[in-house]
Amino acid sequence: MSYNAQRDAHTQLVLGMADRQGLDLQEMLLRAEISESQIEHAVDRCVGCTQANACKCLLDSTTSALNLPEYCRNGDLFQTLASS
Repeated sequence: MSYNAQRDAHTQLVLGMADRQGLDLQEMLLRAEISESQIEHAVDRCVGCTQANACKCLLDSTTSALNLPEYCRNGDLFQTLASS
């Protein structure tokens, strides 16, 4: 998988997991509630995760809210944003 394809896939995982937490990162970006840099760092953390396939399967299995898996490297970010 090319680097750009990998970044795109992990960007979708980050956006999907955030969505399942009730967070619309793209909308939050437009409202200046999160920076583009924060989203890029979230994608970087996701790229480094060894559980990407498990995360994709989890996201594909439901369209409703779900608990963050223990392995999610962006769990702290999502929790902070949700409590804001």
